[in-house]
Amino acid sequence: MGKKKATQRLSATRSPQPSSSDSSTSLFDQEGENTNNNSAINNNNNNDDGHPAEPPPYSISSFVPTSSTISSSSSPQPWARGTSNNNNLLPGDSSFIPSRSQFLARLNYTKYSVPESTLSRDGTTITTYHPAFTSSPEALVRFVREQAALPPLPYIHIVGGQQESCTRPEFDVKLNMLPYFMSSTTTPQQRSQSQSENNIDKNSYCNGWNYLKLVADDEMAFRGKDRESLYPTVQGGLEEWARRFCSETSTLKTFTLTRHISNWNSQYVEGQIRSLIAATGYRKPVTISFPVKYAKIIVHPPRRDENFLTTLFSSILEKKRYDVVRAIWPYASFPPSAEAAIMGRSCAVQTEDAWWEDWRDVLKFAIVRKRKGWVSLDDMMEYKMCPVTPEMPGSPWGA
Repeated sequence: MGKKKATQRLSATRSPQPSSSDSSTSLFDQEGENTNNNSAINNNNNNDDGHPAEPPPYSISSFVPTSSTISSSSSPQPWARGTSNNNNLLPGDSSFIPSRSQFLARLNYTKYSVPESTLSRDGTTITTYHPAFTSSPEALVRFVREQAALPPLPYIHIVGGQQESCTRPEFDVKLNMLPYFMSSTTTPQQRSQSQSENNIDKNSYCNGWNYLKLVADDEMAFRGKDRESLYPTVQGGLEEWARRFCSETSTLKTFTLTRHISNWNSQYVEGQIRSLIAATGYRKPVTISFPVKYAKIIVHPPRRDENFLTTLFSSILEKKRYDVVRAIWPYASFPPSAEAAIMGRSCAVQTEDAWWEDWRDVLKFAIVRKRKGWVSLDDMMEYKMCPVTPEMPGSPWGA
């Protein structure tokens, strides 16, 4: 009896566990809770026979709280670096945790390995000479859909002070933007926008944001000729384009898949970066570009099919170019505009404004320290976790 009473007293002294609505719920509790919710949603999307309603994407990002998932009443104090002013945020609040977009995207990276292929020097174009892709329509369709489910690698490249090719830049910074085009959720606006286009490949793997788009009937494109045209038009979708390509006997035929990013307000981003650099007192030329690596895949006939005469007269022989398919990776549901805001523009991960708030101070710190290389999540964590404000050089560019 005494042992039972002691146990009751011990239980009474323990602190109650936080409820799901408690703002102090840990990151790991939130992550597990949302993972279970996502699983329930996926189960509800199954057909009656138990199979998924649509093929699953190669990429399903795990959930980590972002600024959009945290209550708007919890904003940072004025002393919180890289955050907005607010009076309720305490040190250790989950708002300090970088968004889920910064973690390694869950992709089947082995699929990026293309058989019998080469990569251009700038990393933008992959060329494959695998025989099956030019002789078997089924193999080509499977390859195109597989590669369309893999995103390209967009990034921001900022170079300061390089006026000639032989001049070393004062800073050379790169920021990986791929996580901001990856989403495991689908908004009604994005789904309706994708389904409203009748030239979408319905069998392509997509997560509700990215999709495979075929050339429209009224769109100029390379349709098996060496010049753009509106003809021929096909009714059989990707399978019919693949059949036409594989039936070509020319050794100068090519089939191209382009991974295209869209609806990203890169002009706004560039303007913010230039203003930031100018505020540091830097007066030399600054180059800002938005490269996209692995953006194009070109299928060629096997090299063994080439002969001396074909190589000699390739410049005057007609080329059979098929450039009729795009893998679209949107940053947002609509292009940036005043009308888009009214229509309810939503982003795959976060808005351009929110991205700038996250990275502004980290980027400035890297530039004034004359960084050469990638600015990554490690830099953000180091900057935000430092107990004191990192010291900025007083005159980073000299007198």
